[in-house]
Parts: sequence; structure tokens; C-alpha cells
Amino acid sequence: MLFEDIVSLDGPHTKSMLKVLFEERGIRIKKQWGQNFLIDQNLLQFIVKTAELCRNDVVLEIGAGTGSLTRLLAQEAGHVFAVEVDRKLFEILEETLKDFNNVTLINRDILKSKHHIQPEIVEAISDHVSTADSSEDTCVKVIANLPYYISTPVIIDLLQEILPIKTMILMLQRDTTDRIMAHPGTKDYGVLSIMTRLFAEVKVLKKLSPQVFWPAPLVDSAIVKMTVNRHTHVDTIRDYRGFQDVVRSIYSSRRKTLSNSLLSLCASHGIKKGETRQDLMAILEYVGIKPESRGEELEIEKLIELSNEISDYVTSRKDPV
Repeated sequence: MLFEDIVSLDGPHTKSMLKVLFEERGIRIKKQWGQNFLIDQNLLQFIVKTAELCRNDVVLEIGAGTGSLTRLLAQEAGHVFAVEVDRKLFEILEETLKDFNNVTLINRDILKSKHHIQPEIVEAISDHVSTADSSEDTCVKVIANLPYYISTPVIIDLLQEILPIKTMILMLQRDTTDRIMAHPGTKDYGVLSIMTRLFAEVKVLKKLSPQVFWPAPLVDSAIVKMTVNRHTHVDTIRDYRGFQDVVRSIYSSRRKTLSNSLLSLCASHGIKKGETRQDLMAILEYVGIKPESRGEELEIEKLIELSNEISDYVTSRKDPV
């Protein structure tokens, strides 16, 4: 008897169905890849509705799994790029989506490295967007069930990408959502909080219990919506790479005061100490920050103001090559 005669991929991908499917295919769930499959059919519909898809939309789905969400997205969007790293799941994905001609399936890791999305994925989406009817307002919407171990780099890298991303609907574990939503002065406030605020408005739409996934994770999760607007804050940054340097310097050693973190940053650029400390004190006073302050106390606007001044200072003080 053929496998397709036992389990149909056309029906809902429920817990019982997936168990039989994986047993028949000899598939073992890989915990190291954070494989937790969303099995609540109502939540799948909720995600599609929340994305507010239309035929002008291009969707990037990360972690497509067996395609239960992918086919719902394909019914509403103009085109779906579905990324799945697991080869055996990818084979199921191909079967589930065999009747859809508006889906591109990609069997790759979404990340090339910690700081870069796979360039061929970005290129494929960019090419598709560029060939769309110019009269259409084509935008990219990201939908993903992100495992904890890649959630931070994927979010930051996508926000910094050249793709015209309008919205991201993400399923994230509680620790990640806590860091995204953290306010200045709290222990969770850091690089992820800053980078998401820099590029997007974030809302937690729905909290999820472990039981909506199979296998059930050990922690609660949430559905988060990011509405991307790269002009709100980024346009006020004079040197974006300099801003990144300042953020990394401040938050790599949270126990350091701002003045000491910035001293280390200047030293990394080969700037001799000399009067550097006095200069930095003057900069901090100019932007209205106490030298003994720490990075987790700074609002995004104040951090940008500081980075602009530090970038100008570093550029002016670098020894000529």
C-alpha cells in the first residue's frame, strides 16, 4: 500500500496525523533545530487573517515544516517563498504544495551566518518584487515560527535587509518576546530591544500555551506583529555602522559605565587615550547623559543622539593611515 493511501497531506496537519506521517517516513524530530509544529488549526487561520494578505503581497515563510500554514498563505498571497532546512520535511512540503504554482520552495537554512540572511533567498525575492507590475504596491511580509536559537539574528538581519518588508508575523518563545518588548532600565533591555524599536512598531497579539504545538515546548510562546518603518528612526542616524559599533560596545559589557564602554570603543579604532576621557565626558554632557549611566538606561532617541556625536568624534580623531 502506498503511503499516500494511509495519510492524506490534503487534510489538517494535526498531532495525530503528524505522528503517523513521521512514523511512516522514518522522521525524527530534531530538538536542536527547535522543531515544534503548530497544530492548532484556529491559530493557523488567525495568523493568515492577521497578515492581511492580498494578491500584491509576497510572503517569506521561515520554517515551513510540512506546509500546513504555507498552503493557507498561498491561497491569499500573490507569491510565497517557503524556506525549510530539514530535507525530509522539505520532501513532504513539496508534496503538500504540488498543486500551487505561486509557491517557491527553498531547502536551505535561512541564515548564511549570524549576521547575514542567505543571499540567494534575498536575491530570489528581490528579483520577484522587481518584475512585478509597477502599478502594484508590492511588499514583502514575513511569517515564521522561529526556534529560540536563531530568533534574535533572524529578526535583526531581516529588519536590516534591503527587502521591502512591511510586516512580520512571528511566533516566538517567551524569553525572546520579553527582550523585544523590554523598556529602558530593565534587565531584558538590550540589543534586540533597540534594533526592533529602531525599525518597527511591535505588538504581542496572542500568548500561546505549549499545547498548541507538537511536541510541546517547555515554555510559553506568543504571536508578535512587527510593522516595519525604516524611516522613523534610521533616517536620523548619520553613520549607521557607527551606530552599530556604539550599541555593540555598550551592550557587550553591561556592567561597564557608558564612559568606560566608549573609551574601549575609541581604543578599538586606534585612537590614543590622551584627552579622550575628557572629550567623551564633554560629549556625554552635550547630549545630556550622566557619565556613570549604563546602556540599559538609554531610550532609542538618546542612543542615536549619542552615536551621532561619537561617530563624528571617532572620524575626526582617527590617526591618518
